[in-house]
Amino acid sequence: MSKLLLPGDVISADETQSQSISAGPGIYSDPLSQEIKATHAGLEVVTPNKKGASVYVDYNSKRYIPAVGDFVVGVIVASFGDSYRVSLCNFSNPVTLSYMAFPNASKKNKPTLKVGDLCYARVCSAYKELEAEIECMDSSKGQDAGFGLLDGGMTIEVSLAYARELLFNDSYPLLNILGNLVEFEVAIGVNGIIWLKTDDVRTTLACYRSILTCQGVSPAQFDKTIKSIFNDTLKSTDEK
Repeated sequence: MSKLLLPGDVISADETQSQSISAGPGIYSDPLSQEIKATHAGLEVVTPNKKGASVYVDYNSKRYIPAVGDFVVGVIVASFGDSYRVSLCNFSNPVTLSYMAFPNASKKNKPTLKVGDLCYARVCSAYKELEAEIECMDSSKGQDAGFGLLDGGMTIEVSLAYARELLFNDSYPLLNILGNLVEFEVAIGVNGIIWLKTDDVRTTLACYRSILTCQGVSPAQFDKTIKSIFNDTLKSTDEK
């Protein structure tokens, strides 16, 4: 049963069964006390994964606010000095992406992203008084860890809660159902932006429609809904 959390509430070790914890949106790890605390009011969600468990707060919000550890999809909007400016959502201040925040980056080996390029990144610094910073690598290992330039494909804007469900809930069936039908690449940002890429346009369109439609459909209806969308999309493109 989900537990209601308020800002400042501490998540006890019993609730996570002393596993290795991955803190998601709405969760803050206090560096002094080592306590895991909620930053937003909402329902506590603990989902097991290969490394232990991920914990996040499922709260109703239409505006994304960067938090350390968040996976995000952003678009390069400018570059200055030794950094890029990246937009994570409309009508919000851009964040900073340093040239050094890439694997093997140096003054002589700088990234070559352009304005308009998409990137998958992790929030590495977020303070209310300062501009948030992101990185396109796992700084603890110096590896790309799946982050970096997102070449081609298309983006889908979804609700923040839906994006968190797709990213953190391994038992959520949507991506598995799509994976049984077609091969695709996907990058899910908790800022409500999903990047999707397949081998051809009509398959991409079918996946795009499936993800958007299933946002308002019960998981029990996913299989039927997705197959119907694929049949309609592929049929309509064949007729043209």
